Parts: sequence; structure tokens; C-alpha cells
Amino acid sequence: MTKSRKILAALLSAGLSLPCLAGEAGITADFGETQSPVSKNLFGIFYEDINYAADGGLYGEMVQNRSFEFGASNNSATTGWKDKVNTKGGKSSSRLKASNKGGLNANNPTFATFTAKEAGDGFYNKGYKGMYFEAGKTYPGSVWLRSADASIQSMTVTIGADDSEAKTASTKITGITSEWKKYEFSLTAAANTFNGKISLYADQAGKIDVDFVSLFMADIYKNEPNGLRKDLAQMLEDMHPAFIRFPGGCIVHGHFLNDRYQWKNTIGPVEERKETPNFWGGNIPYQQSYGIGFYEYFRLCEDLNAEPIPVLSVGMSHDGEKSSDYKWYAQDALDMIEWATGDASSKWGKIRAEAGHPEPFKLNYIGIGNEDCGGDYLDRFKFISSAIKKKYPNIKTIISSGFTYNDVNFHNAWNQVKAWKKGKKTRNLTDLVDEHYYNPYTWFLTNGNRYDDQKFYPRGEDQPKVFIGEYASWVDGRRNSLFAAITEAAYMTGIERNGDIVEIASYAPLFARDGFVQWQPDAIWFDNSQVYGTPNYYVQQMFMNHKSDYTIKTNVTQPVMENSKKKGIEGTVGIGSWATSANFKDIKVTNKDTGKVVYSSKDAKDTSAFSVATQRGEWEATKGVFTQKSMATPAFMALDNESEIEGMQNYTLELQAQKTGGAEGFLISFGVKGENLYWWNMGGWGNTQSCVEKGSLGGRSIIGDSKPMNLSNGKWYKIKIEVSGETYRCYLDGKLIHEFTDVQNFDPLYAHVGRTESGKVIIKIVNVTEEAQNVKISLKNAPALSQNARVTVISGGADDENSFRVPKQVAPASETFSGVSSDFTYPAKPCSLTILEIDAK
Repeated sequence: MTKSRKILAALLSAGLSLPCLAGEAGITADFGETQSPVSKNLFGIFYEDINYAADGGLYGEMVQNRSFEFGASNNSATTGWKDKVNTKGGKSSSRLKASNKGGLNANNPTFATFTAKEAGDGFYNKGYKGMYFEAGKTYPGSVWLRSADASIQSMTVTIGADDSEAKTASTKITGITSEWKKYEFSLTAAANTFNGKISLYADQAGKIDVDFVSLFMADIYKNEPNGLRKDLAQMLEDMHPAFIRFPGGCIVHGHFLNDRYQWKNTIGPVEERKETPNFWGGNIPYQQSYGIGFYEYFRLCEDLNAEPIPVLSVGMSHDGEKSSDYKWYAQDALDMIEWATGDASSKWGKIRAEAGHPEPFKLNYIGIGNEDCGGDYLDRFKFISSAIKKKYPNIKTIISSGFTYNDVNFHNAWNQVKAWKKGKKTRNLTDLVDEHYYNPYTWFLTNGNRYDDQKFYPRGEDQPKVFIGEYASWVDGRRNSLFAAITEAAYMTGIERNGDIVEIASYAPLFARDGFVQWQPDAIWFDNSQVYGTPNYYVQQMFMNHKSDYTIKTNVTQPVMENSKKKGIEGTVGIGSWATSANFKDIKVTNKDTGKVVYSSKDAKDTSAFSVATQRGEWEATKGVFTQKSMATPAFMALDNESEIEGMQNYTLELQAQKTGGAEGFLISFGVKGENLYWWNMGGWGNTQSCVEKGSLGGRSIIGDSKPMNLSNGKWYKIKIEVSGETYRCYLDGKLIHEFTDVQNFDPLYAHVGRTESGKVIIKIVNVTEEAQNVKISLKNAPALSQNARVTVISGGADDENSFRVPKQVAPASETFSGVSSDFTYPAKPCSLTILEIDAK
């Protein structure tokens, strides 16, 4: 299959219609119309410690578990460390064990005691699956040591490959006493290695206490102390982000309150920063050392000339734990603002000054909570924001609208914000609403006009603005393909067009370390020695580096299309549940065009009519009743008659369902094609909501609206889903619950035309099709412009991806174009984002 044909295959697999192009497309921009402003901070980045983005990533520290505190996340305190080695390359019986009596400080009480049976015995750390050393480069390090019984007076430190025959660099630490003392050293690598380690050997037999073993990379961004990995930081600098949102993300609230992100634990000397488990750890040894804390974050913002957008907890954890002390969290926010912006003589400003920054940091935004929702959250936000606005009225506060773009919580948050805006005492409570959405790429291609809706998103300086805090387009496998990036680019033209209502927006996540990944897709991938930007990264970079200051009113004429028969929601149907046992009966699927019943569960004795490939949970059938007994998440099975109903776009699914136990409810599916599906989630989120989700068994997003729903055990519910082309309707006991048109047919061309303060014209063209498009561009009432345009373009095959082997298979290219006039034609490449910059004469 050719690269260009992969686009068509990808679209058709999702049921989207991509007709062939047969005529010229057009972009008409009228400079005589009102020009709306575009936020100066529109495109930025969101940095969260997920996928080892901080420790083992952007942070320049090479040692994993340098402070022996991994016990805080239910791992061994000596995780990452190996003992029983000797300088001669042989094995020893000497052991490294965790201790906590007389530790370095109260925040980091655990250390390691090494008992050397003979001189030359030692222990080592390989960092994150091996350290990368370059011959001739110097690596600075340090360690805290004490020998309580004075049995060990010196140690030898080496770096090199994890190979007894490898060349190593070594240094001696002398003068070890019975009190804790920090010893600094530097080592110049003797050879290149990707599988390196740092080793410490006792020069005498005896006991020695060890803590905070540190080894930094040779190449540190701007050579700052406690600094950042240079090549990763350079990737951020090359983007020129307008802002950095930090630290999260789910890290902000933690699974429980005691592991939420607490900014006060992240400032001060690194040895005194109290470590916590990482929210994204799960069953892996993943912890936050806070080597990158708030000080390093604000310094990075300064280095990148980016607005800091810190996000703080409101006392609500991910797993439902809550604090009733609103006042404490309000004061915590006030303390943070004073630390960042206060005079060096203030309580918290003094701590910042002592860290090396006597001048205040810039701070214009603060996020209050992450993906929090519900009435309790709204009350907390009001209390905390009121306290902030009273003392710092010019700081913009950001409220969360939950974790998706159109559910009950989303609308409740927006309704509350709009109500506050009408009140004399509450109108200034919040400035921005934070929206998050990770959706299938079809959503991004069909929702580019989201912020054109001036009824839902009213304009005006006194109206709330939008912060798109997290978003990404998902393709099959959640890969970082060019097609995924191009669908994001198509959507971003709508963001920039509405840059007067969308004030800030950031793709997520930012980083992913190969082999340590909890979430995909991601903008930047790296390992010990390499880094590459994905097509998604380059699309973000292109929009950041070529942002307009004003939007020119623009009309896009789509090309004449052949074979333009519209598609609807096609696929088979299924039944299931989430953490719930249930019964299902009287299942019937009817083709509304022919009246034919294509499936009936009457008298079914087994589940043979359902596909084995997609079946999950514990299913059995008796006399037409299907019983699901497990608490699987999800339990699911789909009819194995996809071929029989292929092409059927007008059909009805009817059934009865009964909940028999568990925490949630039913999953009634339609439009099932392989792993892709829609399902009506009834009683989701702890038996509180009803919505339709679209995606795959591996991950879905809410489409349409969301409503409250609570299902009772033992009751039989009558369920009906009608599919009519692109529209579905969901009925419960004869009552219409959801109705939504999910557009299956999309435009092939997207564009934005803007200008800068200096008069430069910027034209962005996104071609999502498999074919080149000749785009006729008309610039009505435009000022005198140069005949030459600087062109930046990214294009290729839809499935093209970058990799460590080919890091720039897909990357922006610079070109020139001559022939700019008030009316000219530009050839847009297949699957491409093109940006033309035209100077004013």
C-alpha cells in the first residue's frame, strides 16, 4: 500500500467518508472585515512527571533512588542498588541495607548502611536501565557519608560500563568521619557506554552510612546547578512555548491526599525535599524526588520566556479522599504566590531569595485543582479563589471543568462560572475554564467549529476565557503518526481562529521515556542518549513559532468531490457491563430500511452468536437470557454478524437489562467494527451518569451530552438505541435520554489566515487528504504584500512516524514561494500542514 493510500484506509476503518477530490479548493480572507485579536499566550506546553518525564527524564540526575527513600512508594528502600561486588570484578558477601536511625534529616530519614567484609567490596547503581557516558566528558557527583565507628576512612568511586573488562574512571573520597558530611567529586568518562553505572567501594573493611548519592549528566542546560538534561530542554526551547503548565495533571491531587503534590516539599535544598510516590507509578518503582521542584520550574519558565501556570490541590484526591479544611488550602495558595512574587523580606519570598533568586518571579495565572468536579469542588474553588482575588486581584484563576468535554460535570462547571459572572460580588471569581479532551481523530476533524459557538462561549473582556489544558488526537494504537498530528493541526486552526475566547492551549503529555511509558501518544520521546520529536511535536512547534496576533475573517471553499455518498454509523452491536453483574434478554436488531430482524436472542442457549475475539467477562446463556457474572472492566461481547449488517446505517437495537450487583451499570454497544465501537454507558462513574462513549475497548471518550443516572439492582430496564445515518437516539423505558449527530463525513481542507502587529500575513493550510490540493487563495482588501512567501511545511504518509532510528522521517521543511498576489494558487501537499509567511511591503 502506498503512503498516500494509508490515509484512505485509516479513515475508512473508522467509518469516515473520504471522497476523491475533483476540483479546486479555495481560501478567501477579507482584510476589510473586523479582525479579532489572538491571545499572545495561545500555545504553550503542559509538563507533568508521567512517563519518567522528570526523574530519569528532564532532570539531569542519573542515579535512580539516590536518597534510598523508595520505601515511601511501597518499594524496597534500596531499589536500583546492587551490592556483593568487589573492585577486582569478583563477588563479595558484603551487603547494603536500609537504615533510618540518625538519618540525614527528618524529610529524608532513610539511608543505607554498607557492611564491607573486606577492602574493595562495594555497591553500584545503573540509573534507569544503564547510564550513558561519553568518553572525555566530565560528570559531577556528590555523596553524603559517615562511618560511625570510624572503621572506614576512604572510598573509591568509579563510573563506566557494567562490564568487568571495561575502562573506568575513578576517584577517591578521603577524610570520612563519624558525622554526616557531603563529599563532591567529578569523573571524566574513559570510554563510551550506553550501559554504564556508578560504583562505590570501601577502601577498608567495616561499616559506612551512605545517603544522597548523586551523579549529574555532563551536558546540563545553561550549566545551571541542579540542572536539566540539555537535549531535552533544548527541545522545549525550540518550541518557544508561551506558557508552561505544571505539575499536573493527576499528580496534583494524587491517589490519596498524603501523596498529592505539595509545592512546599519541592523547594529548598534537594536533600531536604520530602519525596512521595508518583501517581503514575502503579506496580513500578516510580517516585518523585522533586529534584525538579517549583524553583526549577519557575527558572525554566524564565529561561524559555514562558508564563508559569502552576496548579495546586484543593484537598480532593483522585480516589475520593477529601479534606474539610478549605482555609488551609487557600493559605497554601497564598503562600505559593508570596514565595513566587513576594519581596525578599517576606516570609516566603525570603526562602526564594535564599535559593538564589532575590527578584520576584513572574506569575499571572494559577490553576485551582485538576480535573476536579462536582458541587464540593465548586465550593472549594470559590473559597480559594476568593482568598486569592482579595490579596492578588490581578492573578488569573483557572477552574477545572472535569475530565472530558461535554458531560454533566463540564456543564455544571460552565453554568456555575456564568452564574458567578452575573453576580456583583462573584463576577471576578474566575478568569478561565480548563477543558480537557483526549478524543479519536474523527472528533478533531469534525469539531473544529467548537469555539465558533458564541452562545455557549460568549465574547467580551468580562467573559470567561477557555484554557485547553490537555488534548490529543488518538489514532489506532494511539501512535504518534503524521495523520494524528495533521488532525490536531486541523483542529488548531479553529483554536487560533477563536484566539479571543481560547486564551491558552497545550497538547499532552509532553515527554515519554522509551521503556517507561504509562500514557500514549506523547510529543517528545527519549532514552538514555537520544531524543526525537514526533509529528505532533512539530505541529505544535509550527503553530507556536508562527502565531498571528489577529484573525482575518476567512471562508474556506471545499473542493468539488467525487463519490461523495455519505456514510453513517456502521457496525454490529454488543452488550456488556462495567464492574457489574447483569442479565440481558429480548435482544433484537432490526434493519429499519427493510424491516428485517437481523438478530433475535429468543431461545438462545449459548453465546455462539457473539464473537469470541472480543468477549470479556464470564458469560452464559439460558432460555434467551444472557448472564454476566464477573466484575470485569469491561465485560463485553459483540454479535458476530458484522458482515451481515455491513453498510446498514438505519437500524434499531432493543433489549432488556437487569443489574444484579456491582458498582456501576450497563454498556450497550453499537457501531462495533473490530476494536472500534460506540457504547451507551449507563450508570457509569459509580452509578451516577449516563453518556455515550466512542473509541475502542482500550480507550474511549464521551461524545454528545451526559446526564445523571442511577440503576437499581433487580429491576428490568427496557433499552432501545436507534441509529439513523450519523445520528443515534438512546431510550430508557420509552424516554429519550440521548440524541446526537456524530459527523462521519468531514471537510478535506482547513485553514486560518491572520496577521501580526507588524503587518506580516500568516496563512495556515491543512490538507488531510491523500491527494495534493491546488488551493486558490484570495486576499481581499489586503495591504501591499511581498510577492515572496517563506513556507514551512510538514507532510508525508499518514502512517509515517519518527523513531530513534529515523528521528526526522517527518519534520518541517523550509521552502520559498514566489507569486503571491491578491489572488494566487498554492499547491498543498498530501497529508500536510503548510504555513506561509508574507511580509508587508
